[in-house]
Amino acid sequence: MTEVFARWLLCATLILALTSPAQATETLSDAWTAALTSHQQLAAAEAEREAAHFGLASARAERMPRLDVSGGYTQLDSAPRFSFGDNFVSPRIFSGDNFSMANAQVSLPLYTSGAVSRGIDAARSQADAASGQVDAVRADVKLGAAVHYIAVLRNERALTVARANVAMLESHTADAENRFNIGDVARNDYLAASVQLADARQRELRAENQLELAQATYNRFLGRPQGTTVALDPLLNVTALLPSLNNLDQLLGIALEQRAEIDSIAARADALQAQAAAERARSRPQLMLISNYTRLETAVLADDEFWMVGLAVSWNPFDAGRNSNRVAAIRRQAQAVNHRLSDMSADIQLEVRSAWLDAQEAEQRIQVAEAAVIQAEENLRVARDRYKAGAGTNTEVLGAQALMEQALNNIDGANFDAALAKLRLARASGQL
Repeated sequence: MTEVFARWLLCATLILALTSPAQATETLSDAWTAALTSHQQLAAAEAEREAAHFGLASARAERMPRLDVSGGYTQLDSAPRFSFGDNFVSPRIFSGDNFSMANAQVSLPLYTSGAVSRGIDAARSQADAASGQVDAVRADVKLGAAVHYIAVLRNERALTVARANVAMLESHTADAENRFNIGDVARNDYLAASVQLADARQRELRAENQLELAQATYNRFLGRPQGTTVALDPLLNVTALLPSLNNLDQLLGIALEQRAEIDSIAARADALQAQAAAERARSRPQLMLISNYTRLETAVLADDEFWMVGLAVSWNPFDAGRNSNRVAAIRRQAQAVNHRLSDMSADIQLEVRSAWLDAQEAEQRIQVAEAAVIQAEENLRVARDRYKAGAGTNTEVLGAQALMEQALNNIDGANFDAALAKLRLARASGQL
């Protein structure tokens, strides 16, 4: 931060401190912590990540034994019997006109043609995609908090400039009125100064409104009551919060390696490929170990409890294309995701380049604006001295004051734009 801008920030801080209630100053790091704690989009992404991990646990459980238990009670209109001709009818099959049955079966997949393992791969890739999405949302939340934080500072500075401009014009208008009253200048000097003062007061009112709106938007983003009074640290040192952002070629490479969105989309493509393989495997031979226990309440059988262990094989060689079409559909979805991944890579490179150029432009604007502030200060001082000495005109003073206001707004804008460009560059390169 340059000496001129640092001096201006100090003056602005003092003015705001005198006109605002005393409270703890909130830094950008504090804002990030508050936003990451309360933002609903991040909470939603984290919930989706947890859901994906539960899905992975479910897919892994497909390898484990499964126990199914069932039971039933049946009431008949009459007790059934066996008939062996006209002369012989068996006793009641059940002890009465009702019976109960219980069944327990344990099954364990022995061979699934890769359906279970590929299902696990798909669930794991889905979990990776959800984790990447959480990282991307977290970076977006940090950038959003920084944008609103800087918007508050920008509007605070604009209000400070507007108030300083009003104060200067009030002083000059009073001078013009006094000189008019003693006949030193024409009444036009007083009228022109009064009109410009009124216009400056309107800009001050607009600046107050814009600041209140910026503060409400900032509080809304951080999940706080929108009317909460905020006191932000005006000495914004973005460079200390961000990694080195000096080489464009390196940043382009870093972005393609570290952007969470790329990892997330790539993982989704992998998940779809694994899901397609799992679907295809389900139409191939499946082998399962089965153990079964059945109890049937009966009066005919000598033993009403039965145990069974066996192997079950299933295979679906023909299903009229149901499975093959599902597999083809999933593979086309994977191709679509891969196309989006290629397109995203190009967009990310453009995003990095754009933020880089914006940062370079802002830095150059800062240098020009610093010189302009020094020149505007000197120009205003000379114009006021000349007017007081009777050698200058009212128009010169008003013009010099307008140039001073513009110069201060320009250096504020250049510095805030530079900070935002660096933050966007860090986000674009995956380092925020």
